[in-house]
Amino acid sequence: QSFRTLSTLDFEAIPKTVRELLRKGLAMQINLAELNDERNPAEKQIVKHFNFTQDASIDNVVQQVRSYLGITLEEQMSWGTTEIALENWRQVLADAGVFTFKDPFRNEQYSGFCIYNDEFPIIYVNNSTAKSKQIFTLFHELAHLIFHTSGVDMLSDEYVNRLPQDAQKIEVICNRFAARFLIPEDYIDQALSTVPPDRASAAALADSLSVSREAIYRKFLDRGLIDEAEYKSAANTWANEAKKGTGGNYYYNQMTYLGKQYIGLAFKRYYQNRFDDIQLAGYLNIKPKNLAAFEETYMRGLA
Repeated sequence: QSFRTLSTLDFEAIPKTVRELLRKGLAMQINLAELNDERNPAEKQIVKHFNFTQDASIDNVVQQVRSYLGITLEEQMSWGTTEIALENWRQVLADAGVFTFKDPFRNEQYSGFCIYNDEFPIIYVNNSTAKSKQIFTLFHELAHLIFHTSGVDMLSDEYVNRLPQDAQKIEVICNRFAARFLIPEDYIDQALSTVPPDRASAAALADSLSVSREAIYRKFLDRGLIDEAEYKSAANTWANEAKKGTGGNYYYNQMTYLGKQYIGLAFKRYYQNRFDDIQLAGYLNIKPKNLAAFEETYMRGLA
């Protein structure tokens, strides 16, 4: 019932790997509750602060949420790379009471999901997608949460057409929110006053905002500045340029998946003598014998 923005057909078609991650997400909510004595550690909680209706002006919602998060467009642009931006956005959301996790979904059709809870809402992002796509997914899922719904979201928008009318409306709202939050319309207006709406300008604008080129090109398409064929051609070209990860170090992967915020919380509670090594290893999804090496890797990552 929580995932009411997904049709019965699409929900039943969710593959085993993604279903396992949904159960893992529920387990992480339990972990967070245990680590925090059932109370979110954030001083402010965005899902409790807002109670928007589906008829709310998206521009007004974007303005209010950006003000609440305290991140100006200028600060967003100062981050420089999608890697830095992604980690900064994860911290910003944690400060607002939303923990974010990542995992390789092992299915390229799914971009992420969120599980609503009024105390411990969480977001999971497909780590196999490009960093810029992960950032967009964070804000699509955040929109679900501030509208008090859970969501399982796919890379293709075709599934939206199979949803009931109310659910379609929510998905459209979530996409518009993410696009307008990360790529303000007036910024595009200003940029297009000096550059043409082509692939080169899309790449430059994407770099400046730490978003995807495709997201910028979608703005051009929606404004009628390019046609559907050019948009699809560019999107396919950029998708083919994306590079897959090579696996990497297990400890670094776990740090990426769990996030520094959650890991730091687990170690903090451990050093407060709240639980033993075995329980800590369980929270961090590693073997107890590897805790020392994992902690060393974690501390290096903070340096």
